[in-house]
Amino acid sequence: DFDADCKITFDLNFDKPKLTLGDIRKLNIDEIPDFDLLLAGFPCQPFSIAGYQQGFNDEKGRGNLFFSITDILKAKKPKGFLLENVRNLETHDEGNTFKAITNMLESKDLGYFIKYKVMNSSEYGNVPQCRERIYIVGFLNEETTKAFRFPDETDLTVSIKDFLESNVDEKYYYNNKPLYEKIKDHVTKTNTAYQWRRIYVRENKSNVCPTLTANMGTGGHNVPIIKDKKGIRKLTPRECFNLQGFPKDFKLPKIADSHLYKQAGNSVTVPIIEKIAFGMKTAMLCTERNEVRQKE
Repeated sequence: DFDADCKITFDLNFDKPKLTLGDIRKLNIDEIPDFDLLLAGFPCQPFSIAGYQQGFNDEKGRGNLFFSITDILKAKKPKGFLLENVRNLETHDEGNTFKAITNMLESKDLGYFIKYKVMNSSEYGNVPQCRERIYIVGFLNEETTKAFRFPDETDLTVSIKDFLESNVDEKYYYNNKPLYEKIKDHVTKTNTAYQWRRIYVRENKSNVCPTLTANMGTGGHNVPIIKDKKGIRKLTPRECFNLQGFPKDFKLPKIADSHLYKQAGNSVTVPIIEKIAFGMKTAMLCTERNEVRQKE
């Protein structure tokens, strides 16, 4: 990653390996040790409904980071990969962008066999966040790809209140602050998440939290709002990490809240990734066992 604050959070939670800071576009691929699986979430802003949907032509160059990933795949040829992006990737530019991506992954140069699926965190991860993302899984072995299965949909057995902190600092409350007068008549229910959309309040009527975004840290209006016994407030960084499925013992460093909000919004939903990873491991082991039987 090239975000120094991400390194602080990562290194706080994992002894090794430490997170390497750097620009993937300037990475010397020859210096990367051989590995079996590549995990990547190339920037979603160029393809997001919430953005300008510029795709590969994104003026900041974020869309082209996908090609840095394919360069690594081509050079290192890991056994498999998992890529994640916004749901809109599949329909961007009338499907042409996604077709170009899948064609490249399945090309003779790379040689992967792929499967993909759009999943909502609230429907597949048992976390109360409406977060639709597309997941692309690929293997060099076609039989492994055939054996791989994405997780099944599961019932949502928890609610927003299960992910909230009990003792929240006053700084997160809007009581007696300028915004309070604009939202007090609209934020009326508990266990319901709201969003302040600059000029109006939007209620999430499905009783789940709206999609957590990276720009929560660049302006308070994007941080979901709730009402509790003490008043109206925004979610804390810890609660945002909770709603991404991070375990309770995951440590948050003492850095600016804006950086933590950004990290939570940029993250993947942990339980979904865990399920996909289990499916990938199962498929790879199944293929290995079959290959052993054939040799006997």
